[in-house]
Amino acid sequence: MAKERIIITLQGDEVDIVPARVAARLAARFDATLDAVLLEPDPSDFMMWAGPSGAAASVMAGALSTIQQESDECAERAKNTFVDALEYAELTAVRGRFLRISDQPADAAAETRLSRLVVTSRFAAEGNGPLAELVTSVLIDEQTPVYIASDNDEPPASVAIAWDGSREAARAIYAGAPLISAAEKVVILQSNRGLEYRDRRAASVDRLYDWLSVRGKRSDTVDIDQFDGTVGERLLKGAEGMDLLIAGAYGHSRLREFVFGGVTRTLLSASDGPAMLLAH
Repeated sequence: MAKERIIITLQGDEVDIVPARVAARLAARFDATLDAVLLEPDPSDFMMWAGPSGAAASVMAGALSTIQQESDECAERAKNTFVDALEYAELTAVRGRFLRISDQPADAAAETRLSRLVVTSRFAAEGNGPLAELVTSVLIDEQTPVYIASDNDEPPASVAIAWDGSREAARAIYAGAPLISAAEKVVILQSNRGLEYRDRRAASVDRLYDWLSVRGKRSDTVDIDQFDGTVGERLLKGAEGMDLLIAGAYGHSRLREFVFGGVTRTLLSASDGPAMLLAH
């Protein structure tokens, strides 16, 4: 019996194919069921006051019928992608559920509660398409970790961890623990800029070393201050060549703005580079 739950967000087109395969293979790694969520527009949202005219009512009814038909076709494509991904990862015995949700993104995001993580496309994470607002709500409002798929559907063999001692970073690390334990290479990314002396204990890399050693992992540390650019750009440079970057998101830590605001936006808008696992 599966011990975890992973969710894949779908939008009903070709953008879904690789993230769905990534999610299916992660589900196998996490010993998890895989559920799919398709957020579709509620036809009633398109209704407007049309007055007493019978002709207007007829036009509105026709428009709603067209919208519903398009939604059904989108759902069929998304479901086929979901089933194909399960078969691709040989998860046919643990199919999970396919959920069509006609709701506001913030309300639909509630479906992700009690999930280990939510997998989404880089396209959606960059703020594009119908899933953009849902992904933000999942990460910020529900505080469910989000895994942003890269173009490679293989589980990550190398993992970079952005560590500042914050609770956001700790949540991201916990969410990705099975991936870290299975990785062949682990690198810790750290910055000392703006770190006050009294806060050095919380951000000490030794705390993460101890956590990793219990899991039989050793790691190297990369000082991202050697790179030029913003913190987000330096994190991405430090993670070059790695399969996965794990980081906190939108943190309000008094330690420093290690992963905060513009930094998170830089990570979310990265058009290439490693897959990412972010937590708030």
